[in-house]
Amino acid sequence: MDCKNCQNNLRTDYSYCPDCGAKVIRNRLTVKNLWYDATERFFNIDNTFLITFKHLFTKPDVVIGGYINGVRKKYLNPISYFTIAITLGGLFVYVYTEFFPKALDFDFLYQSGDSMTEAEKMGQDFQKQWNTYLFKYQSLAYIAMLPFLALISRLVFINKKQFNLSEHFVINIYAYSQMSILINTLYLLTIWSSKMLYYVSFGNMIFQILFFTWVFYKIFNLTIKQTILKLLLFLVLLGAVFTFFIIGISAYLAFFTDTFQKMTP
Repeated sequence: MDCKNCQNNLRTDYSYCPDCGAKVIRNRLTVKNLWYDATERFFNIDNTFLITFKHLFTKPDVVIGGYINGVRKKYLNPISYFTIAITLGGLFVYVYTEFFPKALDFDFLYQSGDSMTEAEKMGQDFQKQWNTYLFKYQSLAYIAMLPFLALISRLVFINKKQFNLSEHFVINIYAYSQMSILINTLYLLTIWSSKMLYYVSFGNMIFQILFFTWVFYKIFNLTIKQTILKLLLFLVLLGAVFTFFIIGISAYLAFFTDTFQKMTP
């Protein structure tokens, strides 16, 4: 018999191909073995996803630095990891759209409409529209932000020559994907409660800043003083990029949707 992946000739008693390492599949696909394959792939203790997720918290320098330096089997590669993050984001949008369409209204933040001025009502409507677009298109925002994050981190660490721009891109893909997986998991767990979902979303930026700080602290082996200075510079540059995105999204809402027309008395 031949391996179905690399076409290498196999003995009939082989369970794995000695050439490419692929598992030998002898049975037809059924619901039972499909479920077994999925659980074995994603939830076994030797699974690279779980190891990558755990070690990005505990030793991000080993995961990211290892990949950049050629370690490609022990951990998930950044593109696969980013794909999982995007998939989780899409799952959240689907669950929100189909089952919890009011989850992002955050009505508990606003006072009763009877005592609100027209301007306050317009502000409330705009905030709700903003929340909807922010969550609905978060995956596109992730993709759009990555080149900017890579450029910002390269500028912040311009005096550190060990990583080029492409390698900074890898650093940011791993860090951003890690936070996306964590936050979207929390979103899915709290989507039934608008208040809990709001607090998770409110803490999202704080989580990301702290985690990125931790990643760069470990990768560049910084001192506390260096970390604080680099963080402040990073936040200044990130704030400029974020302001640009806010202006861009607001312009989109103004000129390509009827958001502002709906809010007009």
